[in-house]
Amino acid sequence: MNTPALPVCPKCKQTDQVQKVTSTYGLNTKEWYELSTHTDADGHTHTHREKHEAHTSLGLKLKPPQQPAGPSHPGLWYGIGIIVFLFLCSMLAPLAFIPFSLILPLMGATSFLPDIAGVPTWAVPIVVFGGAGLCGLLVIVGLLAWLGIKVKQRFERDMANYKSKKATYDNEDLPRWQRARDRWEQLYYCMRDETVFIPAENQAIRADDMEKYLYNPLYRG
Repeated sequence: MNTPALPVCPKCKQTDQVQKVTSTYGLNTKEWYELSTHTDADGHTHTHREKHEAHTSLGLKLKPPQQPAGPSHPGLWYGIGIIVFLFLCSMLAPLAFIPFSLILPLMGATSFLPDIAGVPTWAVPIVVFGGAGLCGLLVIVGLLAWLGIKVKQRFERDMANYKSKKATYDNEDLPRWQRARDRWEQLYYCMRDETVFIPAENQAIRADDMEKYLYNPLYRG
C-alpha cells in the first residue's frame, strides 16, 4: 500500500517537514484524568472525574478553537433567589408570635381593672395589637405583591434577553465555531517555517495566527 503524499508547504515548497496539525497537536499535548470522591449528607459516596491537559508551547499554538460557552438560563439564579427568600422567611417566622406573647400578659394584668364604656378591659390589648397586627399584615402582603410583580417583570425581560442570546449562539456563534473546527482538522503544519496551511487554499500562515486564520479564511497575516 502506498503512503499518501504529504502536501507541499506553500512557503518553502517542501514536504519533508510537513505534518498534520491534529497529529502534531496530539504529540505536544498530554491529557489525563483525576478522580476525586466526596460524601454527601446522606452518606453516599460520589466520584468526580476531572480532565487535565498540559501543552508544550507548540501545542498551545496549535490548540483547536474552543467551543464558545452558551448563555446561562436565568431560571437558575431565580431558583436560588427563591430558596434564599424562603430560608429567610423561615428564620423570621418566629417573630410573628411576638405580639401574642405581649397580648397574653396584658390580658392578665387588665382582667382586674373595671370595664371601659362597657368594653372589658382585657379586650383592649386584643383590639389594639390585633388592629396593628392586621395593618402590618396588609402592608407586608402589599409589599410582597409589589415585589412579586417586579420580579415577574424582571424575569420576563431576562428570559427575552436569554432567548435572544440563545438564538444568536445557536445560529451564529456555534456554526461559526464548527466551521473553524472543521478547518482546523484540515490544517497542516510545516516545522521548517513554523507555518500552518490548508492545501486547497495554498496560503501559509504563521502558527501564532492560526486561530485568526481559522475564523477568517481571508486572513493573510
